[in-house]
Parts: sequence; structure tokens; C-alpha cells
Amino acid sequence: MNALLSVYNKEGIVEFAKGLVAEGFKLYASGGTCKVIAEAGLPVNDVADLTGFGAILDHRVVTLHPKVHGGILANADKPDHLKTLKDMDIPLFDLVCVDMYPLEAEIADPKSTAQSIIEKIDIGGPTMINGAAKSGRIVLTVPEQRQATLDWLKAGKPDEKAYKAQLAARAFYETNRYYQPIVRHMNGDDVSAFIAYKDSPTKYGENPQQAEAAFYADNRVNPDPLGLDQFEHVQGMAKSYVNMTDVDRLLQTATHIAAGFERNFSKVPALAVGVKHGNACGAAVAKTHAEAARLMLEGDDRAIFGGVVMLNGEIDEAVAKILMTHNMPEGRKRILDGVVGSSVSKAALELLSRAKLRVIVNPALADLNESSLDTKRRLRPVRGGSLEQPNYTFVHDLKADHMEITGRVTEQQRRDAILAWAVGSTSNSNTITLVKNGQLIGNGVGQQDRIGAGQLAISRTTTNLPEITTKDDSLTLKISVSKSKLAGAVAYSDSFFPFPDGPTILAEAGVTAILTSNGSMGDEAVKTALTKAGVSLMMAPDKAVRGFYSH
Repeated sequence: MNALLSVYNKEGIVEFAKGLVAEGFKLYASGGTCKVIAEAGLPVNDVADLTGFGAILDHRVVTLHPKVHGGILANADKPDHLKTLKDMDIPLFDLVCVDMYPLEAEIADPKSTAQSIIEKIDIGGPTMINGAAKSGRIVLTVPEQRQATLDWLKAGKPDEKAYKAQLAARAFYETNRYYQPIVRHMNGDDVSAFIAYKDSPTKYGENPQQAEAAFYADNRVNPDPLGLDQFEHVQGMAKSYVNMTDVDRLLQTATHIAAGFERNFSKVPALAVGVKHGNACGAAVAKTHAEAARLMLEGDDRAIFGGVVMLNGEIDEAVAKILMTHNMPEGRKRILDGVVGSSVSKAALELLSRAKLRVIVNPALADLNESSLDTKRRLRPVRGGSLEQPNYTFVHDLKADHMEITGRVTEQQRRDAILAWAVGSTSNSNTITLVKNGQLIGNGVGQQDRIGAGQLAISRTTTNLPEITTKDDSLTLKISVSKSKLAGAVAYSDSFFPFPDGPTILAEAGVTAILTSNGSMGDEAVKTALTKAGVSLMMAPDKAVRGFYSH
């Protein structure tokens, strides 16, 4: 049996070569790989001796030769192919272990040049990998496959066809993703592609019958510390598709809260956000995470049931107790789908385990700030293709020159406005968001008009279950709204109000300040109505600040 080894990263290659020799392989290697193996005292044949050519054209051509690719591409099941190899003194390569030049890292390096990037575009490596995968060879492309393959060889090659197919699939994946960065680098926005390897399966999709759901990640070079693959699932049920989308949306909201407070107030407070099906149903900022968690729950104590909570700090025992029992009847625990923090204490873990709660941690959550915003482009599958756009990375600055302020705005109203904006702009549009004293009290999301969004936000502040009465076979729904809870609240709208009716409803409910955008033909009528109602108004150009979120 013959093995061909050609790797850029030499770490671990000697140990692998020793294992192959022990399994009876004759080794062939190129250039630097051959030198490292030979210096370790192992028998190895230089590819240059096989081809009769050394590296030429500044190492651009090394393995691109019939005596290399003939041994890779020959069909081992065809006698005439084997005869050709014998007649031409070409070894049949049973195993090919190849990696590729670090192109993605070179592109990401701020010191790289156009020429240095070009020189890192590997041609020979991907060609050998694709040829070996096509021909059904044992083809290895990443270091973690090496020991597993040695173990498989020692075990007598069980399920050989399936194992080789698995290796081939990974090989084609690796060469496919290898060229993605250079495509984006050279062609900008004219082309788009995304390819990733399965990181882990999820329990199921959005619904139980959608069973073949999985999380795919591609986070190798300059890894995003807040990428979902960087989160550790500490305990609880296996994560589901919805859990993953909820964590993603939590990150959008939490990072915008952090960015907004850093930009406007120079300090990121302790924050807690709870989501249900992607939209924030609870959010608060405070001096401690326990206090933020309590305020987050009290904002809408009903909606948070079954939701996921994220904090920008440790989940300690005090936080765990609040999440489980605050405002709950004696002896009952709150049902949550998961809690996410920078870390979790042993005492909290024990408490949360009794409720079989998912606990997910990522140390990077402790350092949320404006640089934590996700700047990668967002890709959305649609029938027949995909839509792609820049991410929403706008951060409101209430002191910016473009801000138009009507009335007097207090420091607390400014803080509440930033929290309302961060929540509302990362919720499904159309959205009206209500905040009071650092606490989200109502989030009216996903409505077709701003009156409906405002009415929904107000209704979320209800302190009692809706009363349903019947009269003459018809149903009447009466919602009890707490005026005291709404008095002094700040509202955010994710786009301008086209007419005074929407903001007037908010003013009548007790809202005293509104953050929105201008650009409507009805701007003057809106300002006149709110001035008359004694409501302060903060407006910014709609095209610059609009916070529509559709998925």
C-alpha cells in the first residue's frame, strides 16, 4: 500500500507517518513534508524523485505531474488502469493526506498584500484532494481524521465503503469552502456563497416532525467569540432549532443594548433579556444581574414562560432563584426553556438542574460592548435562491447632530429610550416598545400598522388576565391596563408615525417620551399633537436609523 503525504502544517505529521509505516504503507511525500519525515528517521520517497522534477516556478508547480495524479486518479477496479500504472512505473496511492495553503488566514491578515494573497491560492493541494475523493481513496484533509483513520486501519477497515464516502464528502467540502474567502475577496458583492460543516444536530427543527435539523458552523479564522459554536451546553435537554434561533436573536438584542449604553452613557450595565420565539418579552438593565433578572421577569411575567433568558454575566445562585421562583406561587417553579450567561456557579447549576433547565455559557458575554455587534452579512434562504444584506449595526446616539428633540428629555428617559430602541429594533417589525425605569414593560411586535403595534404594546402591560364576558351569544374581551405602570413610560417606534393617531394612543396611556424617526409627510402633525399632550419627542432621519427586522 502507498500513502502520499503533502501538508503545509507539519504538526503531528511525523506521528501519523509512523502509524502508517506500522500498518505497512510505503510513504511518498513532497518537499518540506518529505524532509520532516526523513529527519525523523522514517523511510520516505520524495515526490521529486518519482516525477523527475523538482519544484519549479517559485514552488507553484510541485505535485502537478502525471506520475502523481495518475496514481491518484487511476480506477483501481479497472485492470487496464492498473496495467498503465505498472508500465509507467507509477505507484497506486491508496491513501492521500493533504492540507492546503492558509488562504483564509492570509486574506484576514491586515499585513497581507494582493500578491501575498495570490501566492496563498493553493492549486496542487485541492487538485490532489479532489482526485483522491473522486477515486475512492482514503483521503484525509484535517488533522483530527488521522488518528481515527489509524484506528480504523488497525481494526481491519470495517464498513470500508461508508468510511471512505464519509472522508470523500469531507474532502469535497474542504476544497469547496477553501475558495469561498477568495471569491468574496475578489468579487465583493457580485457573488455570494455559504458552506459549513455540521457542528451538531439539534433535537428537532421548529416542529417535532422536522427531525433532520442541525447546526452548521464555519468559524475557523479569527473566530467570532460570540458565534453559536462558541457556546457551551452545560446541562439540560439537547438544544433545539428554536433554542438556537432564540440565542441568536438574544445576541442581537443584548449586543445592541450594550452598544447603545456604551455609546450614550459610557458604561454597559448589568442586563437581562428574555425572548419568546425570537422577540424580547422581557428586558432590563440594573446595577446587578439579580436585579436585572427580577425586573426582566416583572415586565411581562406571563410571556416569559417557556422563553430563553440571557445575561451579560454569571448565572449565580441569586439569579437562579429569581428566575425559578420570583412571583411564582408557593412550591411552584417557573418553566423556562433555557438560561444563557458568561458562566454559572455550582450552586446555581444545582438549583437549575432540578427544573431540568438548559444552561448555556460563553465567557465572551461578560465583555459585551459596541465592538460585540455582529458585522457579518445576513443570509436568508428564499424559494429559488437567497437574499443577503449587511447586518443591522446602527447604534443610536441621542447627542448626534441629526437628532431632532422636541420638549425636555430627562436622563432616565434617555436611558429608557436606548433600552427601548435596542429591544424594538431587534424585534419583528412593525414594533412599538415601552420601557420604564430600565424595564421593558410592553413590546408590541409583528403588527401590520403602528396603531395595532401601540395597542398591543399597551395591552402587554396588563397586570391581570383578560376578562371574557358573553352577551347575546357574542364574546367581549376586556383588558385591564395598569395606568400606574404606564405613567412616565418611554416608547420607541421602529419607523416614523405617518399620522398622529398612533402616538396619541401612547400619550393617552401615560407615555411621556417617544423615540422614533422622521421622514413622514405627517411629521408636523405628529409633533403638534405630542407637544399638546406634553410628550417629549426624539426623532432621527428614518433612512439612517430604521430598525425593521423581518425574521
